[in-house]
Amino acid sequence: MAVRVLIKHISKFFIIGVSAVMVDFIVYYLLSVFLPVDISKSLGFLCGSTFTFYFNKKWTWRHKEKTDRNMLLRFASIYALSLLCNVSINKFILATLPQYYFSATLTDAQHVTTTLAAFKANKFFAFFGATVFSAVLNFAGQKFWVFRSKAETEIIVTVEERD
Repeated sequence: MAVRVLIKHISKFFIIGVSAVMVDFIVYYLLSVFLPVDISKSLGFLCGSTFTFYFNKKWTWRHKEKTDRNMLLRFASIYALSLLCNVSINKFILATLPQYYFSATLTDAQHVTTTLAAFKANKFFAFFGATVFSAVLNFAGQKFWVFRSKAETEIIVTVEERD
């Protein structure tokens, strides 16, 4: 039973997370055209974080308790740590990988090539690596600290008192 609940939580967290990552990536990629990469990554991450707080609270964790200051502080703490890790990992990968481009091209009969789309591969891999690490940290933080119900906390306290 507990495994089924965990799989359900992971599945919902994944769906919300993919949506939040799309928000993050779009903001990051668009802003990085005219803002420094670290600022663009931070703003994208914060937009995705706001999205995930609301939807994970309501759908993934079905947390019915009113949002209070402590919950927001716990969430902000997890996401501040996650943001620091995310930006640092992104920066490290950008500095480590060579600057290659993924591109899609068409060549006509006269050998004239038209580029349909192109983007920096190192930006994609940096984004992906930073996001995977953050996702694991965020899932654990939300499940075991931010959205843990008062009933679960009381059970843990009771068990600890008996030991």
